[in-house]
Amino acid sequence: MSKTFIAFFLGLFSYFLGHLFYRFVGETLLFAGRNVGLAVTFILMAAYFFICQYLLSRGNPDAFPKDWPIMLALDAVLLLALIPLILIGRLELILTLGLGILLFCCGSTVAGAFAASRAAVRKAARK
Repeated sequence: MSKTFIAFFLGLFSYFLGHLFYRFVGETLLFAGRNVGLAVTFILMAAYFFICQYLLSRGNPDAFPKDWPIMLALDAVLLLALIPLILIGRLELILTLGLGILLFCCGSTVAGAFAASRAAVRKAARK
């Protein structure tokens, strides 16, 4: 199976994992109107995306500039989930969920590819 298909299925799993994180962790951390739970959910999702992309790109010294199809496949489900938010047009939802998905999830995917690339370069330099 191609890494792109694996990345897509990991991204699909992340959609359900994000709901579970929010249900079990996020909703228990709602404090007097402050949505700390959503922030914790985004942090957990960022760790998930970083680890997934790091594992998908490990051993590739050119992972950061060349693994864009894998990164897009990993983030595809969440990026598609932004479309209803934009169509609804509620600015509050777009700013909280939309920016959170873009910054935490997509940003950590790119960071995972960058970290894997740097690790592969360091490993090659040691040889």
